[in-house]
Amino acid sequence: MPQVHPSVREVAVLQQATQMILSSLDSDTVLHHMLLVARNYFGASRSAVYLVENEELYCRAQSGDASPGARLPIGKESLPGWVAFTRAPLYVPDVSKETRHRIEDPAARSVLALPLLVRQHVLGVLEISSEQVDPFGPDAIGLLSVFAGQASIALENARLYSADLRRIRQIEIINLIARSAAAAHDTQQFFNMLLDLISDTFEGTMIAIVLTPAEGHLSIAASSGSAEVQLERLLASRQRGLLAEAFSQRSLAVANDLANRPDWPACFPDSGAELCAPFVSLGELMGALVLGHPKANFFSSDDRTIGQAAADVCATAARNVQLSEELRRVANLDSLTGLYNQRYFHNAMAKEIPRARRHKKEFGLVMLDLRGFREINASLGVEAGDEVLRRVAAVLKSTLRNNDVICRYLGDRFALLLPEVNADGVAVVVGKLQPSLHAIEARFPGAPRPLAATWATAQFPADSESELELMKVLLGRIEASKKQPSGARA
Repeated sequence: MPQVHPSVREVAVLQQATQMILSSLDSDTVLHHMLLVARNYFGASRSAVYLVENEELYCRAQSGDASPGARLPIGKESLPGWVAFTRAPLYVPDVSKETRHRIEDPAARSVLALPLLVRQHVLGVLEISSEQVDPFGPDAIGLLSVFAGQASIALENARLYSADLRRIRQIEIINLIARSAAAAHDTQQFFNMLLDLISDTFEGTMIAIVLTPAEGHLSIAASSGSAEVQLERLLASRQRGLLAEAFSQRSLAVANDLANRPDWPACFPDSGAELCAPFVSLGELMGALVLGHPKANFFSSDDRTIGQAAADVCATAARNVQLSEELRRVANLDSLTGLYNQRYFHNAMAKEIPRARRHKKEFGLVMLDLRGFREINASLGVEAGDEVLRRVAAVLKSTLRNNDVICRYLGDRFALLLPEVNADGVAVVVGKLQPSLHAIEARFPGAPRPLAATWATAQFPADSESELELMKVLLGRIEASKKQPSGARA
């Protein structure tokens, strides 16, 4: 390396460090520049940057033959570990005479380790090796110490910037989850939307959203990944693994190296690291978000923070979706028969009309009014009358299609909406339903007269293309049919 006046070299090094601080807000870029300076300015054959993570040193960047991802304890076992512990530089001019600390580079003839400090807080250690004995003089060590101080500031700035980005990311995820909850019509739709959001946030991971209802059974609401998620694995983890720990503590749990936990059953096949963030709302455990990745030590502290934030907002959002779903269910269902009510019938017709018009399809409406129902109530009691209504509902549900809308319209009156059915098809449906009601009569001996029904139908668009006019036609026909002495009877 050519001889350069120390002041010139000092200006060059400080300028390089200053440029990093001003232009680099990404930690990977800062680390890359640190290795370049160590090699280009000081002729290092091998250099590595160890950062403090989980109370140990993690080899975050390296050049030469350094071991990527190596972890060292903080203490006297290794040279970087001792420097992190003492917060003081350590120079070994001849490694053949070093007996106190382990040297990581077997080809090194000399090693210089410098602490990366910000306000006396240890961020990590910069380790520089040379294939020469005693290559660093006092000037070079002084310059490298100045450089390490500047690099520490650059790393801290990058960390703070990364923290800001992480907070922004958390806010974005929270907002997206909240929007998904507002847009979801039911819990399953919400969990599917949530799965897509989590997949975009944690790319390349296996994901399972599991639920634990009040009765305690574990179920999979949604999942994604390269391998099929197996309920048996999750049940085993709930008994003695990651799920068990997260559920018992009701907080996020991480198994970042499952190979060292043979007693823990993995939630996913071939996963090296797993993260579990439980859903807790109002003190109630609702389920969990479970992530897995084939690589060990995959989940960083940032991933844990984001996972916990996502789980917290998911729990509240899922609770709101469940409450909304229950509210819609109560508002749209008849509690006695389990059929839809009049409110839902009109909503369904309002949606079906534009759909049928857009696709140039027909649909039919059927209304039936039970005859003799009041006499059953009077002679056999209200409970018998309720049972008649439930059995009529059962007959309708067993006879009609899944996409047909069946409603208890009012009292003993039922209404049916039959999508994509023409007038002839409506007549066929009524023809099937009429004899089915005969079976109900035989189950109520003592009734003053047989159970019968008055029927009326209307057709879109033949009778009208307006919801209001269609209902006027249908109700007018059912009232006219009831006034006929012989009325249509089942």
